[in-house]
Amino acid sequence: MDSNRVLGLVIRVLMDWGEKEHGMYNIDHMDVLPEVFKPGFMSKKTRQEAVNLFSCLDAFLKEEPLGPDDMWYCPGCKEHRQASKKLDLWRLPEILVVHLKRFSYSRYMKNKLDTFVNFPIHDLNMSKYVKPTSRGDQHPVYELYAVINHYGGLGGGHYSAYAKLVEEDNWYHFDDSHVSSVNEDEIRRSAAYVLFYRRVGGSSTAANGGPVDIEMVDSLET
Repeated sequence: MDSNRVLGLVIRVLMDWGEKEHGMYNIDHMDVLPEVFKPGFMSKKTRQEAVNLFSCLDAFLKEEPLGPDDMWYCPGCKEHRQASKKLDLWRLPEILVVHLKRFSYSRYMKNKLDTFVNFPIHDLNMSKYVKPTSRGDQHPVYELYAVINHYGGLGGGHYSAYAKLVEEDNWYHFDDSHVSSVNEDEIRRSAAYVLFYRRVGGSSTAANGGPVDIEMVDSLET
């Protein structure tokens, strides 16, 4: 048999329902169902214009109205009420870990977000994001000392890391068993997934294994 002819075959599936089977199912709603699958739909990656870390923080701490399906239960009036939700930073830790949202979920698809996030390496000033009444003598300025990268998609991928050896003031790239020296300007990549900052000029309690204290106030306004 000619192999070219075999590869060119088209397989079709035919289903024949009798009147009895048709009567068991109501298929009127099929006409109004949305189209879910398109060629290349599931493999499409979401690419957006570059953003900076501060715009991400602004979005994370922005007031969010709760929808009708996610109403707040008021303990005073004993009923669900329309409300707004907001997160506030009350205190900052010695070690600040920033987890970038790299995966997008919707009703019909899941995507890996490859958006480039421009994050500061030195002098990350968080004073804008801490409640004024709770700042006290905090020193909310941070320096980057490590980055975890993720390559690939949702079903699988590969991790690598950049870390700074403070004693040498040098950056290194860790990729499985391979370690190499890198320049500081090489560590900003669209694969950045988790950022590690340490407070500059503050106590090193958390860095030495002590407790890391971070408080978020979750306020609701009806």
